[in-house]
Amino acid sequence: MRNLLIPLLALLVTYGCHHESPGQRDTDLSFDTTAVVNEGEKIAKATFQTLSSNLKNAIEEGGIEHALQFCNVEAIPLTDSLSSHHDVSIRRATHKPRNPYNTADSLEANVIKQYIDNMESGENVQPVTYSDENRITFHAPITITNQLCLNCHGKVNEDIGEEHLATIQELYPNDQATGFEMGDLRGVWTVRFPATHFDSTEIQQLKQ
Repeated sequence: MRNLLIPLLALLVTYGCHHESPGQRDTDLSFDTTAVVNEGEKIAKATFQTLSSNLKNAIEEGGIEHALQFCNVEAIPLTDSLSSHHDVSIRRATHKPRNPYNTADSLEANVIKQYIDNMESGENVQPVTYSDENRITFHAPITITNQLCLNCHGKVNEDIGEEHLATIQELYPNDQATGFEMGDLRGVWTVRFPATHFDSTEIQQLKQ
């Protein structure tokens, strides 16, 4: 299912002020935090809408079983096509991957830990923006807020039936993406912009 099925249908993204990521590299790259958050929001929503509409179609055609098969083949190519369209890098990262491709890197893992700690303390989770390696990165949380999410990511033998579990295990032998409950953090959106992205975006806006 390429790491995330129905959580896409219930994406929760809360935006706030600039937060530096733990482990951030020091660079001389400066950027407008508001512009990064606004653009990150737009791209995350566009990706969400594309994936969720395709998932809805798959569910209507063949239920959860068909959606699992669909995501296994199509979710990452769809995300990659949107990366090319927006001239950025888009991905969904998690501390409990279904597809190994979506395993959080060290910076993403630090952001996820920060989000989990904040949620356990009752704090609101906010976006994280930072620069490293001549690029600008935006993160936003993905949480489970819809009961349908648990059909593929909930508790085994409670939320996930035997038939669907067998399919998950067949498609993803090293799956770690079960055992979630409502309100849990499923992972993060990561949008990485080239350092020149916002200059070119501003120029294009002036031409319109």
